[in-house]
Amino acid sequence: MKKPKSIFYLIYFLFHVSLLLASIYVNYMSEDLQFLFKLKGHMDLMIYVTILGLILFFIDVVLITMEVRSHKKEKERLEHEINSLKAKMFDLQSVSGTQRTANTAVEGKKEEETDQ
Repeated sequence: MKKPKSIFYLIYFLFHVSLLLASIYVNYMSEDLQFLFKLKGHMDLMIYVTILGLILFFIDVVLITMEVRSHKKEKERLEHEINSLKAKMFDLQSVSGTQRTANTAVEGKKEEETDQ
């Protein structure tokens, strides 16, 4: 994996871990009514963090799509190379086959001449 992609996935992982820890903390503090009112005051921050999460998700989708395309192009290139090599091999076999046929025909004529 390329280094920028690894860094992105590390950031994506840390985002989800921090989100999990924040969720556990909010669940633990849910009995404190004052904390919940304070949390309601920070709702704008929660919206921005959610938007950041969506942006990270869409970046991940783009990265996966780019990787799939590159693998598809590589596969097509390799299949084309295989087909061209098969064609070359068939050409070589057909050339050697005609040479063998010509050699056997020449040998057959020589045998006929020696038999007479």
